[in-house]
Amino acid sequence: MLDEVNHRAKNSIQIAMSLLGLQMHATPSEEVRLELASAIRRLGSIATAHLMLNSQSTDEQLTSFRAYLTLICTETHQSLGGERIALIVDTDELALDTSRAINLALIASEALTNAMKYAFPGGRQGAIRIACHASGGRAALIITDDGIGFAATSRAGALGLRLVRTLAKAIGGEAEIDGTNGTRIEVRFNI
Repeated sequence: MLDEVNHRAKNSIQIAMSLLGLQMHATPSEEVRLELASAIRRLGSIATAHLMLNSQSTDEQLTSFRAYLTLICTETHQSLGGERIALIVDTDELALDTSRAINLALIASEALTNAMKYAFPGGRQGAIRIACHASGGRAALIITDDGIGFAATSRAGALGLRLVRTLAKAIGGEAEIDGTNGTRIEVRFNI
């Protein structure tokens, strides 16, 4: 029964991605195409999460966050053509419940997508670092880039950054976002 539910969920996500792709190719607006491409990437991250989490035993309630975060970030980086932008993922081995792991990976994917799209205009090269470390019952997910920051890009209130704040609250965490010297996003949460 569970296998059938998982199969249907996977198919539903694929159908949604295909429909958005058709709509993306049909629209004359470049702005709409970019937003639809972002939606497709978000669904792709959810599909990857679903696939990885369903490959675990049904008895497992905890997820290896290091492997999961690395997979999501690597796929996002590659899908956005990351040849000129280095990606460094450095995380402790944390065992997190699946809901928290998904939300944190979506935060990282969203921050990575924003950095790839906006932090390095005009073909600039740069680096994005994603780290997650724990100490004393608390952990911090930190995403930094050495790009232009968002004072220059005017993205401080953009959908992606609002999504980061919302996802941080959903896990009982808090997000600090600074765009003055490159961009730094820090999400602190209990483990």
